[in-house]
Amino acid sequence: MTPSVVRTRVTELLRCRYPVLLPGMSWISKPELVAAVCNAGGCGILATGPLTADETREAIHEIRKQTNKTFGIGATLLMPGAVENAQVALEEKVPLINVSLGKADWIAKEIHSYGGTLLATVTTARHAHAAMESGADALMVTGYEAAA
Repeated sequence: MTPSVVRTRVTELLRCRYPVLLPGMSWISKPELVAAVCNAGGCGILATGPLTADETREAIHEIRKQTNKTFGIGATLLMPGAVENAQVALEEKVPLINVSLGKADWIAKEIHSYGGTLLATVTTARHAHAAMESGADALMVTGYEAAA
């Protein structure tokens, strides 16, 4: 029996079977968990906060060894190393980049050039508007306590 598919705007945007998203939680959202969520029909996001650019590239390659499904990376742009990690993701043509705490118009331009999706995590209406004006395809809205 084939598992059912849930079709929503989220599943269409993220190219996954179910509207389930693993956020990029530092020290938790590692390649094995990201790939497992993707293989189960959701969309996993790699936490790059604790990673160097080289480690991010290695993690992307490891995810691709474990799944051929859509996955993403997270980049908290205010943090050290985040811009470099986002650049690695763009070079590797990662299908989804989730950004927070920074302007991502340069990421939007590049990710859209290869058909990828930009998800922006925001905490206020002002930031939501700015993210959409910068080219975000969708928003993940969270409270201040979520470290966004």
